[in-house]
Amino acid sequence: MSDKGALITSQAGMRLIAQQTLLNRGDFARLRGYIAENYATAALDSQPVQDRLEDLQALAEQAGKLRVYQVVGASKHQAVAVMEAQRSDAFYMLQVAVEEDYPHKITAFILSPLE
Repeated sequence: MSDKGALITSQAGMRLIAQQTLLNRGDFARLRGYIAENYATAALDSQPVQDRLEDLQALAEQAGKLRVYQVVGASKHQAVAVMEAQRSDAFYMLQVAVEEDYPHKITAFILSPLE
Protein backbone atom coordinates (compact mmCIF):
# COMPACT_ATOMS: atom_id res chain seq x y z
CA MET A 1 0.00 0.00 0.00
CA SER A 2 1.30 3.47 -0.83
CA ASP A 3 2.00 6.05 1.86
CA LYS A 4 -1.06 8.03 0.81
CA GLY A 5 -3.14 4.85 0.85
CA ALA A 6 -2.01 4.11 4.39
CA LEU A 7 -3.00 7.60 5.53
CA ILE A 8 -6.43 7.71 3.89
CA THR A 9 -7.49 4.47 5.59
CA SER A 10 -6.72 6.01 8.99
CA GLN A 11 -8.85 8.60 10.80
CA ALA A 12 -5.62 10.12 12.14
CA GLY A 13 -4.09 10.01 8.67
CA MET A 14 -7.03 11.90 7.21
CA ARG A 15 -6.65 14.58 9.90
CA LEU A 16 -2.93 14.79 9.12
CA ILE A 17 -3.65 15.28 5.41
CA ALA A 18 -6.37 17.88 6.02
CA GLN A 19 -4.35 20.01 8.42
CA GLN A 20 -1.15 19.77 6.38
CA THR A 21 -3.01 20.77 3.21
CA LEU A 22 -4.28 23.97 4.84
CA LEU A 23 -0.84 24.72 6.28
CA ASN A 24 0.93 24.14 2.95
CA ARG A 25 -1.55 26.42 1.19
CA GLY A 26 -0.88 29.16 3.74
CA ASP A 27 -4.62 29.36 4.43
CA PHE A 28 -4.24 30.38 8.07
CA ALA A 29 -7.83 31.61 8.48
CA ARG A 30 -9.18 28.18 7.54
CA LEU A 31 -6.43 26.49 9.55
CA ARG A 32 -7.53 28.43 12.65
CA GLY A 33 -11.10 27.17 12.14
CA TYR A 34 -9.89 23.65 11.48
CA ILE A 35 -7.92 23.57 14.73
CA ALA A 36 -10.85 25.01 16.71
CA GLU A 37 -13.30 22.47 15.29
CA ASN A 38 -11.16 19.34 15.04
CA TYR A 39 -9.03 19.28 18.18
CA ALA A 40 -10.24 17.64 21.39
CA THR A 41 -10.97 19.94 24.33
CA ALA A 42 -8.07 18.53 26.36
CA ALA A 43 -5.64 19.21 23.50
CA LEU A 44 -6.84 22.81 23.24
CA ASP A 45 -6.66 23.22 27.01
CA SER A 46 -2.97 22.28 26.91
CA GLN A 47 -2.24 24.53 23.91
CA PRO A 48 -4.95 26.95 22.74
CA VAL A 49 -5.87 27.52 19.09
CA GLN A 50 -3.91 30.77 18.76
CA ASP A 51 -0.73 29.24 20.21
CA ARG A 52 -0.98 26.25 17.89
CA LEU A 53 -1.61 28.51 14.91
CA GLU A 54 1.39 30.72 15.74
CA ASP A 55 3.65 27.67 16.07
CA LEU A 56 2.48 26.33 12.70
CA GLN A 57 2.90 29.74 11.02
CA ALA A 58 6.46 30.00 12.34
CA LEU A 59 7.19 26.50 11.05
CA ALA A 60 5.78 27.36 7.62
CA GLU A 61 7.92 30.50 7.43
CA GLN A 62 11.05 28.59 8.38
CA ALA A 63 10.58 25.26 6.59
CA GLY A 64 8.17 26.08 3.77
CA LYS A 65 5.76 23.35 2.77
CA LEU A 66 6.07 20.00 4.50
CA ARG A 67 5.51 16.90 2.38
CA VAL A 68 5.07 13.33 3.50
CA TYR A 69 8.41 11.64 2.91
CA GLN A 70 7.45 8.30 4.43
CA VAL A 71 4.63 6.89 6.52
CA VAL A 72 6.21 5.09 9.45
CA GLY A 73 2.95 3.63 10.69
CA ALA A 74 -0.78 4.14 10.51
CA SER A 75 -3.61 2.56 12.42
CA LYS A 76 -7.23 3.61 12.65
CA HIS A 77 -6.58 6.21 15.36
CA GLN A 78 -2.87 7.01 15.04
CA ALA A 79 -0.50 7.99 12.25
CA VAL A 80 3.23 8.61 12.24
CA ALA A 81 5.01 10.09 9.24
CA VAL A 82 8.38 11.56 8.35
CA MET A 83 7.84 14.98 6.78
CA GLU A 84 10.33 16.68 4.44
CA ALA A 85 10.80 20.46 4.50
CA GLN A 86 10.68 22.36 1.22
CA ARG A 87 13.22 25.09 2.11
CA SER A 88 15.92 23.00 3.74
CA ASP A 89 17.25 19.51 4.16
CA ALA A 90 15.27 19.19 7.40
CA PHE A 91 13.01 16.29 8.23
CA TYR A 92 10.35 16.13 10.95
CA MET A 93 8.59 13.27 12.70
CA LEU A 94 4.84 13.95 12.82
CA GLN A 95 2.61 11.97 15.17
CA VAL A 96 -1.17 12.40 15.07
CA ALA A 97 -3.66 10.66 17.36
CA VAL A 98 -7.44 11.00 17.34
CA GLU A 99 -10.33 9.99 19.57
CA GLU A 100 -11.79 6.57 18.91
CA ASP A 101 -15.34 7.93 18.79
CA TYR A 102 -16.78 10.04 15.97
CA PRO A 103 -15.97 12.81 15.04
CA HIS A 104 -12.43 11.56 15.81
CA LYS A 105 -11.08 14.83 17.17
CA ILE A 106 -7.31 15.24 17.37
CA THR A 107 -5.87 14.40 20.78
CA ALA A 108 -2.20 14.74 19.84
CA PHE A 109 -0.34 16.54 17.06
CA ILE A 110 3.38 16.27 17.75
CA LEU A 111 5.92 17.56 15.26
CA SER A 112 9.56 17.02 16.18
CA PRO A 113 12.69 17.79 14.14
CA LEU A 114 14.79 14.77 13.24
CA GLU A 115 18.49 15.16 13.91
